[in-house]
Amino acid sequence: MNLKNRSLKIILGISFLAVLVAGVTYYSFMPRGPIVEFQYDRDAKDILKLFYDDWYWLFPGDDYSPEYILEHRAPGKEWYQQKYKGKLNIKVLRKKGKIAGFTTYYKKNYYEGVVQFISVSPEFRRQGLATKLTKYAVDQLFKMGVPKVTLTTRVNNPARKIYEGLGFTETGRDGQGLMFYKIDEKTFRKGLKKKFVPKKIDLPDLPIPAK
Repeated sequence: MNLKNRSLKIILGISFLAVLVAGVTYYSFMPRGPIVEFQYDRDAKDILKLFYDDWYWLFPGDDYSPEYILEHRAPGKEWYQQKYKGKLNIKVLRKKGKIAGFTTYYKKNYYEGVVQFISVSPEFRRQGLATKLTKYAVDQLFKMGVPKVTLTTRVNNPARKIYEGLGFTETGRDGQGLMFYKIDEKTFRKGLKKKFVPKKIDLPDLPIPAK
């Protein structure tokens, strides 16, 4: 073997190892596990219960129909939401044969993806599943080619600690208890290389309507 061929093999070997290490690092921080496609007959009943139990945290008002969202895979039934009909991604996380949580997200346009809902069943909370679902939804949206992902939540939602821990930054508030976040792909990918740590936030103490 001449020196030229030997050097080429060494360079190729180092390149392969670099790619392998990068891949292992990336996938070690990406959500893994039973996040699967929503099936109406199997999942709708349990997801609807989560919707109604956590209405205050999931919806900004009363003019929403969870049934319509699931049946038509649309963000809502308003006229401006109809162009996304059939395009809402609904994924469920299952554990022990049960719905542990779900997420919905969609590509709003060529430059923005939206994470609409993240919800975890009370039985499976405090296990990192909300973080897992959020990572999954954001990752899928970036794979669709959008440069930024947005979401809306309440100012007193404990999930803010997750969003800001992942690198989401606040873009505004509506004065009625809602706030808006965004994240770009570079920030998201950089965050995946680190151990996730929820952001410490002093949440406002606001009255929560009775269920």
